[in-house]
Amino acid sequence: MMNRENPPPQKYWYRPYEGYDSRSQHRLKAALGFDEAAAEAIMYLRKQVLELQTHIRQLEIELEAQFESKQARLARYREVYSEATWIELEFKE
Repeated sequence: MMNRENPPPQKYWYRPYEGYDSRSQHRLKAALGFDEAAAEAIMYLRKQVLELQTHIRQLEIELEAQFESKQARLARYREVYSEATWIELEFKE
């Protein structure tokens, strides 16, 4: 009985024009014993995961930019508040 978690090491020979998806689908069918529909579903889900990871990275970049912008604004507000406090203290003297 074949263990899907640890398939036996095999050498795969692919045609030079085959892309990664085609090779992966071939491996799912040949080495791991998945039928064509299951292999296609796995490849489709893999593609969706990659797209979601890309989207998450982009959102993280945007969130970091917003955070840095807010931090800069907060630092500027603190600076203005400090200056205003000193000016007010000078007028009271």
